[in-house]
Amino acid sequence: MGNRQYLPRRNAFVIRIIPLLLILAFTGCASIRLIADYDEQIDTSVTDFQRKIETFLTHLERNAGKDEAKYQNNTKFYDEAKVDLSAIRVRAAAIPKNDITLKLIDLLLENISNLENLHKLGISAEQVSPIRSAINTQCTAILKLEIAKKRGKS
Repeated sequence: MGNRQYLPRRNAFVIRIIPLLLILAFTGCASIRLIADYDEQIDTSVTDFQRKIETFLTHLERNAGKDEAKYQNNTKFYDEAKVDLSAIRVRAAAIPKNDITLKLIDLLLENISNLENLHKLGISAEQVSPIRSAINTQCTAILKLEIAKKRGKS
């Protein structure tokens, strides 16, 4: 008789625990994403931006001291650069869990503003190299993050 009471309790336990185990099994298989997925457009846009800034810095370096390197003759570049980075930022902001990429883009925007302010004061050929290095480092950081996201997806 003792066994008869044990079986219904055991069955009730099994009936309650099976759904819980199934839920745990299914949720355990799902990966938790702490960062946004890779975005090819951000990757391509940052690469294009780096090429554009490199072209501009080469222009400044080559023409330092000449009229074509003066700030007032290069305001169009700064306008375009800010628009390009703003578009990249808007795209990055539209992607959930993309805070790190946004911070990196904001730092790049800040350095473009710093470059513009320095250019207004007058920029020498010697100042271009450290500027190039800093901006390339920032572009590289954004690209490395996107590539890491791509690897993490596979």
